[in-house]
Amino acid sequence: MLKPAVIKSLPALAGPVLSVYLDTDQAKKDNRGLKPGYLIRLESQAKKVSQTLSLDDQEPFRKQLLETEAYLQNHPPRCQGIVIFAGGKRKEVFPLQVPVEDEVHWGRPVLAQLLWVLEEHKPYGIVVTGRKRVRFFLYWLGEVLESQEKEFRLEPSKRKEMGPVARPGVRLSRGTNRDVFERHRAAEYAHYHQQIAERIERWCTSEQLESVFLVGLAQMVKAIKKQIPSSLSQKIVLIEEALGWVSQTELLDRIKPVVVDHERNREMASVDALLGDRRNAVVGVDATLVQLQQGKVRSVVVMKPLNGTLQQCVSCLWADRTSDPVCPSCGKQRKSVALRDVFPDLVRRNNASLEVVSAEAGQRLQEVGGMGAWLREFETKEYSAFA
Repeated sequence: MLKPAVIKSLPALAGPVLSVYLDTDQAKKDNRGLKPGYLIRLESQAKKVSQTLSLDDQEPFRKQLLETEAYLQNHPPRCQGIVIFAGGKRKEVFPLQVPVEDEVHWGRPVLAQLLWVLEEHKPYGIVVTGRKRVRFFLYWLGEVLESQEKEFRLEPSKRKEMGPVARPGVRLSRGTNRDVFERHRAAEYAHYHQQIAERIERWCTSEQLESVFLVGLAQMVKAIKKQIPSSLSQKIVLIEEALGWVSQTELLDRIKPVVVDHERNREMASVDALLGDRRNAVVGVDATLVQLQQGKVRSVVVMKPLNGTLQQCVSCLWADRTSDPVCPSCGKQRKSVALRDVFPDLVRRNNASLEVVSAEAGQRLQEVGGMGAWLREFETKEYSAFA
């Protein structure tokens, strides 16, 4: 899985860098065979890039390209998509179990598509509960990784409080000692549920999980959810089914449809809330871009795919859809850029979060330009004061 520290280090790669995105999905016929389609497409796109380079760049570009082709031939990808950044003596390879689109670039690391992938595929937690153990899985970018396991056992000393046995292997079902034991066991399970809830809370915060799917018998998962703080409980999705016995692969097959339905419902709820909140939100590309670059936005919602072009200043990086060749902010020259290429960076530089929606939610958002945003709290208060 991708490591956040590695992703943050990518802009600092010593240039020039070869950036490669390839669709390597083996389910597609042209990606199989002696010379897979993804290698043919890599050569084709690399040829187009080469034609735009200076003589000084030709040799290092060709060197990195040949090394990348050799790597793909010696290590055939078994993933839906692969992302490679190669520059100097460093090469970063990211196999992904989610789709990517073919791209080849030379120069500064081109991170736009990778950032879009990260924003579109938020990390989820899966907690599979049982009477004696709990398993924690991270579900991100189409993969499931088991991160930890919690064992549970009754204290041996308390077993003695059940009293004498009627015959070997059978314990008394009634009596004072049995009642003591049952109360102790109930207290132990209550403590067990509390421990799980606290661990979920810490885990959700540290991994910045979008939601947590709590799997297990109805009585147990409901008891655990009651112990989770109300501020977090809205992120908890209950799956009332005992799946502690299934393999990791089977768990993913059982959980994935639930995750997809949850994502679609969450996206639609998010768009409905955005379009229904005219006081604390803005909609449309132009209004969102202005508020975002002025630092007034806390969260942006965009549809997939996000098309269109902007004019961006080569100095201060201000971007909008006006055709003026001169930047309205600093007066420097501007260049034409694809909206989808620069938007993730605009969001990150202005300390906002980004949510990508598709399907029905995307269609609804498209009616107002395919983009909208919630304003920061201090902007909301300022607008309310003058309302």
